[in-house]
Amino acid sequence: NEFTTRKGAVPYKDEAVDCDILVNDGAREAIKANGAERFVNLIEPDNPKLVKLLKTMEAGWDRIGVRAKNAGHHSLWPEAFEAGRALLEEAFPEECDPAYGGEVLSGVAFVGDDMKDRAIDFMQRRPKTDFTMSKYNPLGRLHRDPDAIDYKQPGWMEAAMPNSGGPGEEDGYSYRYYNVWLARTPIDPSGQVWENPLCLLLPKNRGAQEWDYEVRLPEDNEGAVEETLGEKAGRIAKNPLSAAPIIMKAFSFKKGKKEDQFEFQDENYMKRGSPELTPSDEHVWVTHPFVCFDSFDMWHGAAKWESDIKSELCNGAKDVMRARQDASKGRVSMELRFRARCKT
Repeated sequence: NEFTTRKGAVPYKDEAVDCDILVNDGAREAIKANGAERFVNLIEPDNPKLVKLLKTMEAGWDRIGVRAKNAGHHSLWPEAFEAGRALLEEAFPEECDPAYGGEVLSGVAFVGDDMKDRAIDFMQRRPKTDFTMSKYNPLGRLHRDPDAIDYKQPGWMEAAMPNSGGPGEEDGYSYRYYNVWLARTPIDPSGQVWENPLCLLLPKNRGAQEWDYEVRLPEDNEGAVEETLGEKAGRIAKNPLSAAPIIMKAFSFKKGKKEDQFEFQDENYMKRGSPELTPSDEHVWVTHPFVCFDSFDMWHGAAKWESDIKSELCNGAKDVMRARQDASKGRVSMELRFRARCKT
C-alpha cells in the first residue's frame, strides 16, 4: 500500500493533538528504527495463524461472545486463546515461544477464579452509535493497561505473576502483558480501519525510559465532550441505524453517573487518579488493523482520522456509497489479552 503516514487526532489529556500516525511500511520502518520489535508486531492480513484466529472468532462469537455480553474469562473460549497464543509465539519468540524458554498464559488474571464473571480477558469493542449496544466502546483515552479502569482484585499482581523476579534471580520469571488486537470492520483503501484507529506509542529509548506523564485527579475525570445536536443529526442522516441506541436509551429507566455504569470498574480508579501522557513532538505513533503489542509498556488509545483524507478515500473507492456507509459506522474490534513469562 502506498500510504505510509496518515494524519489523526491523538487523544491527549487536555485536548486531542493532530499527529502523524505511521501506517503500513511507514509503521514497520519506525518500529525497526526505534528498536521496538519486542514491543509491537504488525500482523499481515494473510498470515495463516491470523486467518485461523479470525475463523475461530467468526464461528464462536454468537455462542460465546454474545452470551458473555461482549467480554469474558479466557476459559470460556480456549480455542480462540490457543490461536492467539500461536500468533504471540511467532511475533515475540524470545518472550513467548517454549523453544526459547517462554510461556504464554491465557488471560491477564486481574481477578481470581472466584470472580470469573468480572474478567475481561477477551473483549469486543463497538461504537457508541452502533445498532448493537455495548458498554465496551473504542477507548478515546491514552492509557496503559495497568492504569485502565478495568476492575482489578486487591493483590492481583502477586497472584497474576507468581515467582516474579529481577534479572539474575534464580528461579525468577520476567512477565510481559500482551494484547492481540484485531479489527472486525471493513478496511479502507489505505489499509486501515475507517475510523477510530488504535494508535500505539513506540517506547522511549527502546523501552529503557518512560515517556513523561502526569496524574489526572478525580475531579478531572468528567469524560469526553458531548456530541452536538448538529453532529448527531449529520451522523444519523448518513447511517440511520446509529439512532437505535438513542431511542433505546430514551426508554431506559437506569440512570446514574458515567463511572457508576461500568460494572467491571476498579473501585479505586476514581479515587487515585490515573496517569495521563504529556504531549511531545518526540512521540512516534503507529497503527495497524491487526497487531500484537505490549499493553503494559505501550500507551494506546483510539484516535480520529483527519476528515479530508477520509473523504477522499470514500470518494475514490470503487463503490462510493458502500465506502461512505462503512466510514460512518465506526470501528468494531476484538481484543485477546495474555501474559507471557520467561526465565530472568
